[in-house]
Amino acid sequence: MQVSSAAFHSLLFVAVALAARAQDPPAPPPPQKERLTLATVLARGASLAAPLPRVVWMPSGHTATVIVANGTGDEALHRFADGKIGDAIVDAKALLTAIGAAPKGPARFPALRWLDEATLRVEAGPRVFHWHVGANVPTPAPDGTNPAPPDGRSPILQWAEVDTGDDADASPLVAVAPDDRHVAAVRDHQLWLHDREGRVRQITFDGSDDVRYGTAAHRAEFGIDRGLFWSANGRFLCFSREDQRPIAEYPYQDERAAPPHAVHGRYPMAGSPHARVRLGVCDTEDYSVQWLEGDAGADVYWTNATFADDGTLTVALVNRGQDQLDLERFDCSTGRRTGTLLREHDAEWVEPEHGPTFLPDGSFLWSSPRNGNHHLWRFGRDGAVLQQVTKGAFDVQRVRGLTPDGKHVWFEASGEDPRQLHLFVAAVDGSEVRQLTRERGTHRTEISPDGTFAADVWSNLETPPTARLIDLGSGVVTPLPQPADPLAQFALPTQRLFQIKAEDETVLYGHVALPPDLAEGRKYPVLLYVYGGPHVQLVTDQWFAGAPAWLQAFAAEGYVVCRLDNRGTPHRGIAFEQAVHRRLGVLEVNDQLAAVEWLKQQPFVDAERIAVHGWSFGGYMTLRLLLAAPTTFACGVSGAPVTDWRLYETGYTERYMDMPAENDAGYTVSSCLPFAERLARPLLLVHGTDDRTVVWAHSLQFVDRCIAAGKTLDYFPYPGQRHRLVGKARAHFLTMMHDWLAERLGVAAETPAGAGAAK
Repeated sequence: MQVSSAAFHSLLFVAVALAARAQDPPAPPPPQKERLTLATVLARGASLAAPLPRVVWMPSGHTATVIVANGTGDEALHRFADGKIGDAIVDAKALLTAIGAAPKGPARFPALRWLDEATLRVEAGPRVFHWHVGANVPTPAPDGTNPAPPDGRSPILQWAEVDTGDDADASPLVAVAPDDRHVAAVRDHQLWLHDREGRVRQITFDGSDDVRYGTAAHRAEFGIDRGLFWSANGRFLCFSREDQRPIAEYPYQDERAAPPHAVHGRYPMAGSPHARVRLGVCDTEDYSVQWLEGDAGADVYWTNATFADDGTLTVALVNRGQDQLDLERFDCSTGRRTGTLLREHDAEWVEPEHGPTFLPDGSFLWSSPRNGNHHLWRFGRDGAVLQQVTKGAFDVQRVRGLTPDGKHVWFEASGEDPRQLHLFVAAVDGSEVRQLTRERGTHRTEISPDGTFAADVWSNLETPPTARLIDLGSGVVTPLPQPADPLAQFALPTQRLFQIKAEDETVLYGHVALPPDLAEGRKYPVLLYVYGGPHVQLVTDQWFAGAPAWLQAFAAEGYVVCRLDNRGTPHRGIAFEQAVHRRLGVLEVNDQLAAVEWLKQQPFVDAERIAVHGWSFGGYMTLRLLLAAPTTFACGVSGAPVTDWRLYETGYTERYMDMPAENDAGYTVSSCLPFAERLARPLLLVHGTDDRTVVWAHSLQFVDRCIAAGKTLDYFPYPGQRHRLVGKARAHFLTMMHDWLAERLGVAAETPAGAGAAK
């Protein structure tokens, strides 16, 4: 076969090129990623979380605008059309500067929403503005008040700044009416109303350190997170009055002062007298106050205050024993009780955490676990049961709204897998329940005003949080711009979910975060992070399985970090929650020890180097585990632990344990104090000295028992800190725990700071 000259030269060129390529040096390996360390997490904080776009719906509901942050963190509000981000409407820096609140760092929007197609409502500190887009000044009010000033800095409504003190968890003491005509504020223990014209009216006159107005009453149990509630039309204000004088005084003190001094306060320990609560209603048409009718001397919890559109108010009244609730209706104009809408009883406990959802025809939806799971039931105006609305082997976690015609309700629930969270819709007549989100994982949603779209933040174990819009009719998903991932430069831990069974064959769900450089044949220390108490689900199918960044840093530095949801935790049905009744710290400990046994079977776990840590109920669980299984753990770190339930507050404790006089043996078995002599491994015990939730006496009494038993431990009090450490104290504690664990587990001796921790 003959080859042409041109073909020959072509073949020769290819051969030469291939030979040259064969001699080229190999491509450089991709750059090695950094190790995520606790020091990095503490130094960079919230900047390690990508700022996701946030949807701000237009009043029509069908149109969305989107807040997007640029590379420096400055935010701008953009139009969104045809699945794309459009031009910026206004940027945060310009808006804040115009209202006299120029930012010192990245410019981020305060709370804002659209009032109409051209006006934004902006709430910045103690001021509300109605901002006309395109102008550099707020727009006048519709009634002609608040003419736009030339400098653009006068709000439509303003009030004096309210100081909540140094309590990071204090309930809000300000509530703006939905129509922006009034704001309720608690100042100097009294309730005040401010209006648009600048008038200020004092509503209460007997407030004091011991008589509290407008706060989260009953120590924020039963879902209570505030004490000021407005009706939808802005006419009526419901507020709480909590008389704490029946509660015994507690010897709080300020040890940081020179000289230290006593601080007045009260604390209602289990079985003792607690606060007396009343609810008042102020009518802003004449500023009269009506007190809701109650039974004289009744020892009840007032919760779930909810206004209906007909000028009435419903309140759930729960008896002291917390085994019965009555949903009562009151007339706002007179305060008179007009009827009992429903009554529920449970031998273990009742715990209403959400008020009723009223339908256009006067019927209402009520969340109840009466059939084994928390579901929505529909009741008539007279309280008669009409039908069960939602059905399935899952708990309804949150109502997201009603369709405009009131015939369907949107809600969030797990569906088949309790680790997930999805958006559902149900017909209120009980004829249909449909799951709207399908991608595996966790969906946190907000419905548009017209009910045609949902804004959805979705993630799962493998997928970082992503913002999208969902067309609720067609199911079409439109992704919003995904910001750069601040964690992309780091080698992140490997996330795994696992399942085990309790001794009664109940399935328990857990999660482990593994070192990114997990090596076959090497064994790693373990940090068992535990909470285990009511209301908290740790293990979820979302990014990092819901574990915070500091725990991920421990895993990245070479620990196997494990978490498990034991019996007594939520979203698994009422029987799963109530299994711990009258014996806290027993089944929960058994379940966590089952997780430890599972860990010991894993080839990458060093069974001799397992540590345990938790805070609050998790601090209690840490002590219980160390005392129940003295040789199982290498060491433990307990933060702000309950050590004896007789010392803890009335509402929470009596729900799960009954009164001390009714369950003396249960209180003793559930206490840590009688078992202090069993402490056999190193313990770091820490507590804020001004903790008003788990008072300082808990840890001090445990230390006293350890002294009596001849047991040593490391103890670190945080002066002046409350139940949740904040600021430098939090960073100090995490750093101290990091170093303390490394020393006890032999990590520091094996590896330099920030390196792996295997052996």
